[in-house]
Amino acid sequence: MKRIAVFIAHYSIGNSPSILNLLDLLSDCYKVDLFLQSVAMVKTDVLNKRNVSVLNLGHTISQSYLRAKLRTVLTSYYCYICFDPHGFALCKQFFPDSRPIYYSLELYMKNDHYGLFYPAKVMERERSQINTIRGLIIPSREKELLFRQDYNLSPDILALLLPVTYKGRSMRQKSLMVREHYGIDSNKKIALHLGGIAAWFSCIEMAIAFSRLENWVLLFHGYQDQKYVQELKKMLMQHDIKNVIISDRLYDSLDDVNPILQSCDMGIAWYNNITVGFRTAGKSSGKIPAYLKFGLPVIAKKYPSTIDALEKTGCGVCIDTIDDIALAISSIEKDYATYAENAYAEYDRTYNFELYHSKIIEFIERSVQA
Repeated sequence: MKRIAVFIAHYSIGNSPSILNLLDLLSDCYKVDLFLQSVAMVKTDVLNKRNVSVLNLGHTISQSYLRAKLRTVLTSYYCYICFDPHGFALCKQFFPDSRPIYYSLELYMKNDHYGLFYPAKVMERERSQINTIRGLIIPSREKELLFRQDYNLSPDILALLLPVTYKGRSMRQKSLMVREHYGIDSNKKIALHLGGIAAWFSCIEMAIAFSRLENWVLLFHGYQDQKYVQELKKMLMQHDIKNVIISDRLYDSLDDVNPILQSCDMGIAWYNNITVGFRTAGKSSGKIPAYLKFGLPVIAKKYPSTIDALEKTGCGVCIDTIDDIALAISSIEKDYATYAENAYAEYDRTYNFELYHSKIIEFIERSVQA
């Protein structure tokens, strides 16, 4: 069986379906040496698979430690795959002559990478050697074009478009877990804001908008910016807002979130106009396919990427400002069943990872031979 090396640094594995899905597929087809540095959420089943060997390098790498580690692995691989700038830099540190496949999870633009850790040393190493890559995996054509322009990427380098995906077909089973856990009345519907609870998602403004909706409850679930969450809780208390809930549950596995998704009626995917990464969220959003898998119509901020992902597929409504939330919800409620069916169908058509198995392996093989 061919052996490949995968490099991930300064990232979380357990909450990234893109990483988990790719590693799972690769380990079915190759032997995988997984090089990790400063990586969180590593307690995941895929790292325990028989064909996966994990080399966790911690937070820093001394030269003596690096040499010792290199003696424990092969010094040449059939293929190298790296995630984002930090994975690329790690790959080049270990194997300077390698020509990896670059998997872009986030857009690290030279002058537009707000909120992303992108030190000058990593930027310089990455951009000076980017044209040594054999191929590029990236979520959308829009992001591919931006990446090629910003990095001055050679047109000869192959690209594979791979949206953020989840495993398995859409799921129609519903759950009462959230409703029972929080004592939500049966006559109220639940909107879910999945992901970070932070200023760049305008959670406070979203809560205020939902406070005006008598028949809806808004549930926030995900990573919490503690200072911001305290401000959110203070605002909820001051205004006596009862229909906004901040989830008190944390999970180690993406599958553990399924009962929450099955309990809700609508999804919120709000990305403020802060970076090009947010503006192009569309098919690189982890929230959108998660909602669609369970038939949740989605409300999102209006960008070309979200219009393509949601409005053109009949899965949701895109709006300019949070003040338009009530109007968007009303529009969806008028034909909720159609929006839900469109969500199921679009997930099965676009975001089921199984659709991409052969394309990914063929892309790897073609890139190696290029």
